[in-house]
Amino acid sequence: MSGGVQSTVKGRLFRAVAAATLLISGAQAGAQQLFDWGSDPITGPAVPANFTPMPFLKETPNNALPVAQYLLGQPIKAVKIYQQLTPGTVNTVYGAQNVNFTFGDIEGPNALAQFTATAGLIRASSATGPQVNQNKSFVGNFDLAPIVTDPSRAAGTFTNTYAQYLASGANMANESLYPGNSGFKNPGQVPGGTSTSPNIRSALFTLPIVRASIVSASLPAGHLHIPYVNRFNNFYAGLANDTYTHPNGFTQQSFVADAGHGTANQLLSRGDFSAMIAHYRARGVNGVQGLDGGVVGYTKDQFHDDILAGWHFSPFETILNGAGARTATLDTVASVDGVTKNIEDTGVVFSGVYSLTQGPGGAGKLALLVSNLDDAPHTLSILNKIGGKSIPGSLSIAGGQHKLLDFTGAGTQWSLQNPGGTLVFVDNDRNGVGVPEPTMIGGLGLIACLGLGRRRKSIA
Repeated sequence: MSGGVQSTVKGRLFRAVAAATLLISGAQAGAQQLFDWGSDPITGPAVPANFTPMPFLKETPNNALPVAQYLLGQPIKAVKIYQQLTPGTVNTVYGAQNVNFTFGDIEGPNALAQFTATAGLIRASSATGPQVNQNKSFVGNFDLAPIVTDPSRAAGTFTNTYAQYLASGANMANESLYPGNSGFKNPGQVPGGTSTSPNIRSALFTLPIVRASIVSASLPAGHLHIPYVNRFNNFYAGLANDTYTHPNGFTQQSFVADAGHGTANQLLSRGDFSAMIAHYRARGVNGVQGLDGGVVGYTKDQFHDDILAGWHFSPFETILNGAGARTATLDTVASVDGVTKNIEDTGVVFSGVYSLTQGPGGAGKLALLVSNLDDAPHTLSILNKIGGKSIPGSLSIAGGQHKLLDFTGAGTQWSLQNPGGTLVFVDNDRNGVGVPEPTMIGGLGLIACLGLGRRRKSIA
């Protein structure tokens, strides 16, 4: 099956769900947070500005008490774990106070059982447990999400099932949205690639958006959706065409986008990454967990700035901060050049948010972000009504562009206020070197032997 979700009975059911919209409630808006995996407010590196501080909670001597003491002074209490927790540690941290967010990165062949045991202890804890059981505090694990079927995933790669997510004790979806990794289909332009996208960069762009949309559409009521995100992450050589020698001496497989490799302009730019974050938010994501950037020469500060630019995209944020905000669509198909196709097939994505009570005179307000990561221009028509109102006409968008469309309500239609759209996220430097995360290089040989299809970290 190609990258859409409409060829099977299950696919048609999802297609019907995806066409619906989600109300962005006050509770969801209040829970929206940005997190950074690599920082630690206790031991360092420093937490980037405007990200929620989140120490590592470890099963090592003298760790639980300092973490518990630190959290006492925090308005939002969040921790990261990468191993199964013992009852003593859970009692020290979760029994003494309500921990709002627990991000697990428990991995390996027994990861699901270890996370389930830890989630059970947290749910039974005296302070945090009642809050988790009421979906007021949240627990999740890396790449664990309620997915029945995932057309973005490479055949044979590991994924948890919808039933496993429900049985695990999680109430927060944390799927990985890492462009270029082996969990996604490789672009059809590289050997063995199975994606139907028109070029490499459109595969990197659309497939994570497809996965995020599926999770939003199937998320149980009251659960949160906070995926792990990156501009690029080539773990286990998901997309590789060369090697790169790291400054500390080790060599790693990498994706080089330049004319010499026949891949010029095929790495996602900083603007593309910010646009992805904006699309995620407009498709029901409640926050993101940033990894490390994944591009040579791309600093952590730039990475964090790009997350902030996409997350706080003002046309969306203005509506989301007002009354009655809803997602415009979760659909993974679009009418492009007069033909309805999967967004993977075209490289064209549109997402947005709206309110029927905002705007001049309370007539309604809609903001749409349209992206075309194909090299060729396309024309987009929006066939489904949004909030009961139709969008007349069509929009032309050149290859590699992102456009904002601003609308106000006008009876049964949406009236476009900026004809032709406004270019946004205009950085188009799409050359460079995409790499794996440095912390997992040393374990590649062992991981290959075990046949594990997941990310590995080596945090002391």
